[in-house]
Amino acid sequence: MSDHLIEVKQLKKTFTKKTGSFFKRKTTSVHAVNNIDFSIRKGEILGIIGESGCGKTTTARMLMRLIKETGGEILLDNTNLCDLNDKETNRHRKKMQMIFQDPYDTLNPGMRIIDLLMEPLNAHENHITFNEKRERITEALEEIELSPAEEYIYRYPHQLSGGQRQRVAIARAIILKPSFVAADEPTSMLDVSVRAGILNLLLSLKEKMGLTMLFITHDLATASYMCDRIAVMYQGKIVEIGPTKKIIYNPSHPYTKALVSVVKDLNYFIANRNEIIRDGEVDATFHHKGCPFAARCPHEHNECHEIEPKLKKVSGEHFVSCHLDQNNHQQILKENEKSESKYIM
Repeated sequence: MSDHLIEVKQLKKTFTKKTGSFFKRKTTSVHAVNNIDFSIRKGEILGIIGESGCGKTTTARMLMRLIKETGGEILLDNTNLCDLNDKETNRHRKKMQMIFQDPYDTLNPGMRIIDLLMEPLNAHENHITFNEKRERITEALEEIELSPAEEYIYRYPHQLSGGQRQRVAIARAIILKPSFVAADEPTSMLDVSVRAGILNLLLSLKEKMGLTMLFITHDLATASYMCDRIAVMYQGKIVEIGPTKKIIYNPSHPYTKALVSVVKDLNYFIANRNEIIRDGEVDATFHHKGCPFAARCPHEHNECHEIEPKLKKVSGEHFVSCHLDQNNHQQILKENEKSESKYIM
């Protein structure tokens, strides 16, 4: 029996963007996610990092079945979710829940906390009594450290602070006791002073409930604190994936190296900007046969523009998608190890 709860194979999502006037309508394909593969072990937290527009949230929404994929497979406990109809998918929703970025947008302002937390129970566990549901809600609020629960249960979202609203959103995600949770930048809308509390709460719930998590963030420092492994996305593709320590201290892909350099030493990054990354941004409408990062890579050569690199093993569970050969990758790792003491986390 596989120890992987989630397996993603050749997952792809393409949107259609229409521009121009009514008489000269132009259709452009936006390759939000482009044939990615990864898996998440039971009880593991996999982080996905990358700049805005790289496909992080789209990936999570496909896993949650909030949007339909263009192609590929999503296996949850060896069941391909992509082959299920709406009724069959609904039976699996209890096992997988999502925590969104902005709790105020996801919590109905006209509903009390008890009503918000009652919704998933009414949808998936309607066989239990009202008193049993109310007890479950009280337990969930205690779990997220909103206690005593009676002080919060009849409040409305606007009567809570930002951190408390996010805790309620977390309670709504865990109240059905799921096996998999996708957290889409759950602290990016919060004050710095409350972020650590939310992150520690998620880690605590992961241990207590044995949760498997997909953690999406643009902040590498947060990913290093939360995740067992990290996948780096660029223009809809995973360019590097591996254990957190390997990604942080031994980045192998030029894009990952640029991301890490910003966290470790901002002055070093600015002084050597052209050596690490060229100016530019993610453009999902631009699709070519070569490496998606070629235009911004300081190591690009002819092969980068003609042949798309595949994920290759660097060491152990560390994989990178780059045309730099194995010797060059090993040299980069040695250089990173030598300079590690110079970096500031």
